[in-house]
Amino acid sequence: MDDFILSPDALAELVKVGRYKTEDEVIKHTIQDWVQFLLDEGFEGSYFQAKITGPDLGIINTTRTVVATLHSQGESYVADYRTDARATLLRLQHQLRDMISHHEIDI
Repeated sequence: MDDFILSPDALAELVKVGRYKTEDEVIKHTIQDWVQFLLDEGFEGSYFQAKITGPDLGIINTTRTVVATLHSQGESYVADYRTDARATLLRLQHQLRDMISHHEIDI
């Protein structure tokens, strides 16, 4: 998980080198990548995609249907990450693992 917790300097550097336009975009992609990693691990393959839209994070299946939605605690996942990146990633991890183990997200 530590690879997904970016320092302010790392955020600024990724914008500076032109990989992303804004720090918020870096954070959004970082969160989506973390959730994607957890989904791929939980299902032993890429059957779902994580996508942040506004304050929500949607889990999309192979037919592009939203099968689950997670809600940020604050105004957005970007804001949550800026407040406490580790807590945000851990909360997402626990929510996803709980949803997977209770078959709320299933292939």
